[in-house]
Amino acid sequence: MKDLARAVAVASATALVPPLCAGCDRPGSWFCLECRHALEPRSFRSCGLSFHAAGAYEGPLRLAIQRCKYRDERGLTQELGELVAGMVAGDLALGARIDAVVPVPLHRERVRARGYDQAALLGAQVSGRTGLPVLPALHRIRHTRPQVELDRAERASNVDGAFVSEAGSLRGLRVAIVDDVTTTGATCHAAAIAARAGGARDVRAYVIAVDE
Repeated sequence: MKDLARAVAVASATALVPPLCAGCDRPGSWFCLECRHALEPRSFRSCGLSFHAAGAYEGPLRLAIQRCKYRDERGLTQELGELVAGMVAGDLALGARIDAVVPVPLHRERVRARGYDQAALLGAQVSGRTGLPVLPALHRIRHTRPQVELDRAERASNVDGAFVSEAGSLRGLRVAIVDDVTTTGATCHAAAIAARAGGARDVRAYVIAVDE
C-alpha cells in the first residue's frame, strides 16, 4: 500500500510539471502512446518458467527503464508498471488463474542506495489495475552483484539461493512474479524456486523487457 500511495503522490506532482517521454522526449507523459505502440510483446519459456515481456530491452523501452532505475525518475514506474499490468490483466481476461502478485525483491542494501524497489512499485501498479493482492513473500538474503555485470554462465550462480520465502506463505496459490528486465531468466527462475518452496502451486513471470 505504501508503494501505491507513493505512485499516486508522484502522479500528483507530475501533473503540475508535465513530464517528457523517456523514449522520444515528447511532453505530456513519461512514456508516450507512440513509444508504447512500437513495442512487440513477447511470451516464451526459460528454465521451465513461462515469461511475458512487454517488449525487447532496446530503444525507447531501454531508455525508460534506465532512467527509472538509475536516474531516480520514479514517475516512470507508473507507465512501465501499466505495461506489466496490461499483460497480467490480458491473461486474466483469457482465463488465466492468478491469485497474487509477488515482486522479485532487491536486497535491502540496494534499496537503501537506490531509495526504492522498482519491482515493488511495479507490483503495486499491477494490483491497482487487476485487484490482485501484492504478497511480499520473497526475501533476498544475499547482496548479489548486478546481473548486467555478468556473462550468461555467471548469472545463474550469482542468484542461486539468493531468495527465500517463509514456509507455507504461498501455499496453494498461483502467483505472478514481477521484475523489470530478464536476460537469461536466472533471477526470475531463482525467485520461482523460492516461491514454490513457499508452497506456490503455479508460478509465471511478468517483466517489462527481455534483453535478448
